Amino acid sequence: MRKKLRIRLVFLYIGSFIVSIAPLLTILIMNWGKYTETPSDTVKLCLGGAILLFFVFLKVIGKLHIPRRIILFAVVFLLSYLLAKVMTDMLILSGMALAGEMLDVICFQWLIRKTKESLLVEKTADETAKKVEAILEKHIGSGRV
Repeated sequence: MRKKLRIRLVFLYIGSFIVSIAPLLTILIMNWGKYTETPSDTVKLCLGGAILLFFVFLKVIGKLHIPRRIILFAVVFLLSYLLAKVMTDMLILSGMALAGEMLDVICFQWLIRKTKESLLVEKTADETAKKVEAILEKHIGSGRV
């Protein structure tokens, strides 16, 4: 049962990641020609996008923590430089990111939390059963006199 829950959790994380980036990715694909007019624009956009995907992935698996201010501002500066070409569409892009985040929260986050809790219950039940079995074996023995 625990293996099924782990597999389910993996698929929930994958679905959560896809739902988080799908609206934003749709807009980026629709405007790709505008954002990649020159080779340097393409390289900068790809680097910035890879960094953003990394942060979204960390957010999805619950490992994204706010760093120190200097690191946060350095990341913001770097991403602003790399993604300067898409800044003109920031309103629509941020709206799509918000939509993806809302879909993720509505469709996946409660399922992920519920599955994690089920995994914890299964693990605790298994450990309790092992301890009880060991105690009974110690005090009662094999049950034969």
